[in-house]
Amino acid sequence: MKKTFLISCLLAAALPAMAAYTGRVYVDKNNNGVFDKGEKPLSGIKVSDGLNVVETTADGSFTLPGHARERFIFITTPSGYKTFNRHYHKIESKQDGYDFALMPYDGGIRKDGSHNYIHIADTEIFNTQNHEDWVNNVRDYAANEHSAFIIHTGDICYEKGLKEHITLMNTENMNCPIFYCIGNHDLVKGKYGEELFESIYGPVYYSFEVGNVHYIVTPMAGGDHAPGYTPEDVYLWLKNDLAHIKPGTPIMIFNHDLLTYDDTFIFKGGNGGSINLNEHNLKAWVYGHWHINYMKKQGDVYSVSTGTLDKGGIDHSTSAFRVMHVDRNGDFTSELRYTYLDKHICIASPAGISPSGTVPVAVNVYSSASPVKEVLYTCLLQGKPVLKNKKLQPSTDWSWNASLPLPARYQGKELTLQVTARFNNGETAQAETTFTCQPQQPQVTLADNWDNLLGNATHTAPVSHSLNAPLQLAWTKNVGANIYMTSPLVHNGKIYIASVDENLKGEAHVYALNGTNGEILWSYPVRNSIKNTIAIDGNIVFAQDAQGYLYALDAETGKLCWEKQLPLRGLPALIDGLVANEGVVYAGTGKGLCAFECQTGKQLWKNEDWNQGEGTTTTLTAGNGLLIGSVQWSALYGNDAKTGKKLWAASENGLRNRGSSAAMHGSLLYLISDKSFFILEAATGRVVVRKPLPYNVDVTSTPLLTDKEIIFGTAQKGLIALDNETLEEKWNALTGDALIYTCPYTRKGSATIETSPVPAGNTVYVAASDGTVYGINREDGKILWKHATGAPLFGSVALSGNALIVADFGGNVYLFCK
Repeated sequence: MKKTFLISCLLAAALPAMAAYTGRVYVDKNNNGVFDKGEKPLSGIKVSDGLNVVETTADGSFTLPGHARERFIFITTPSGYKTFNRHYHKIESKQDGYDFALMPYDGGIRKDGSHNYIHIADTEIFNTQNHEDWVNNVRDYAANEHSAFIIHTGDICYEKGLKEHITLMNTENMNCPIFYCIGNHDLVKGKYGEELFESIYGPVYYSFEVGNVHYIVTPMAGGDHAPGYTPEDVYLWLKNDLAHIKPGTPIMIFNHDLLTYDDTFIFKGGNGGSINLNEHNLKAWVYGHWHINYMKKQGDVYSVSTGTLDKGGIDHSTSAFRVMHVDRNGDFTSELRYTYLDKHICIASPAGISPSGTVPVAVNVYSSASPVKEVLYTCLLQGKPVLKNKKLQPSTDWSWNASLPLPARYQGKELTLQVTARFNNGETAQAETTFTCQPQQPQVTLADNWDNLLGNATHTAPVSHSLNAPLQLAWTKNVGANIYMTSPLVHNGKIYIASVDENLKGEAHVYALNGTNGEILWSYPVRNSIKNTIAIDGNIVFAQDAQGYLYALDAETGKLCWEKQLPLRGLPALIDGLVANEGVVYAGTGKGLCAFECQTGKQLWKNEDWNQGEGTTTTLTAGNGLLIGSVQWSALYGNDAKTGKKLWAASENGLRNRGSSAAMHGSLLYLISDKSFFILEAATGRVVVRKPLPYNVDVTSTPLLTDKEIIFGTAQKGLIALDNETLEEKWNALTGDALIYTCPYTRKGSATIETSPVPAGNTVYVAASDGTVYGINREDGKILWKHATGAPLFGSVALSGNALIVADFGGNVYLFCK
């Protein structure tokens, strides 16, 4: 018996010392952090030591066994309660118990469990200042719309960002629970990569519940420094966490990156174990990392990526946070909320002279902190109402539209239009304009086709007949969805445009409009956003969506001729523009870049020589037997247009920043990149000229070459003209501040032009991110004419005959003529 006792003692000494951990979960009625007499204990609350998961008993108490890799005791915060970022306790050797004080919190959770929450990502504040505006936008929206919580899915960024962000946004100062994930740039130097993160934000994996949904935070698999946690650690905890929720409970998982490109979400441990999350009613995998706004349905699960809310995204995504509206079953709808806008309102139409009869009214209105509730207009003649407090209808998240009936008796008379917008939070915004009725609509004459970006496959914007300012608005038409970098095309008297669908609500289409009056002739629905250039060849319209589907549509009828799934990897989303030339359409990017016969869809070749990279806003350029492509943060590429073979790559001196599409003038390429203007030899990629610039030109603007100037947009200084002989700056036409920031890492105070200038006689027309289309004297840069739409303009204008066509982000297509 003595021998048996001795062996038991030796075995006990050889095992790691792991004490049982005890504590209580209770309602802290007086918010003093102490379990006082009369305060209510909470039963059934899940508590974990990072491996084991138990539930509190009737008296709110729990006991956990601990384990070898323990660091924290943490709870699954139940629905209807909150803590001040204290859902966890670090395990301390001298601590006797681990109590959790919860405070009642309704969080806008309705009786059926439905609620909304805010998703932000990649704020990366380590090298930026002046965060008050965007933080206040989130705080105010959360208060106004009763958001249940805020989730940050990582890349707070490096030591400085990690230390500062918790003071910028925490549960107490946001008046809303905020939870954090760890990103790759949050794994920093220390004993292990997450050491600093844990000291500020707590455990890197945990769960909480809101309404009827079980939310799970999981860590980035790796990053700048090796983490101490392993896939096996996360897997074992996750398995135990899921074992404690009722079967069929909807779950959503937050992570800095996407788990898989497949339709089945399998979470794998390090020792062969795995969890099929689809079998646990996974509704969504919500992430950041790529700095893009992108939703996709993967089997039964939605993958949801949100870009940066404080700055433009890597792929020029709009600066925004995302709101998820979750119903009783865990199903949801999504809404992007654009930052830095305070009760913004602008009457886009009518303007100047308008035809009598039915006058289109278009108003762009937006506020970051509160959705628009209603928009009303009143029309006056000499101060007396003609029509009073008439409602406009919402067409998109930016644009409200109506038809204003004006009989012939108002011809030649100046009328005033007053508009009032009311927001959900009770605030209002007003705008006013004057206009004069005329007997008939201006005569629209469309002439030459405009079948590619800037009119042709080389993107050289052929000089149009003089279209002298001022121009008159002939018509405007809202297509019912946002329009991003797709520029209008003109073909056989019709206008073609395409829309985006950032929230996967079925809003992405290709449209054909009657060029004379803007009537929508047909629309074709596609699977996901069309974010860039479409093209026409042989009476077929070509478009590619963010999921990598290529569509060929009959230009007359809108019927599908053929379609292809391009062989792309799952991320990032495809946002490049395509090009069509001489019976061939070139689409895709990287090793998914392909050439197809326009009429048949027969694949001619597939690129095998360079890879897909970050999301890239350039449009392919074709001419002289060459195809010029790009990959953001990689290089500019030249391929043989007939075989697809790579001929050259250029990435030095800033050419790896690929926003601007190349204009091919004969044997030379003209483009801007980073902080330089370039001329390259098209056949070899050799840099012929590099002109360093004192400003950022990481925009999608393609340089316009005239007989005396080289003109292009910039990220922060509006439109620039260089003398085309000396390359010295000739003039700078400064635009207003961007309404939405899109250029990578640009923030408030940026006079951005993402579009390309187009010539018409001695005037250059360009659309700007401040929501205004400008007519500028190309010789001295003076603004000759402008029209404010009130919504950002991300697509270049098109010219044909006596008409200029442009589309705004609110979904309005405008035709101006002389």
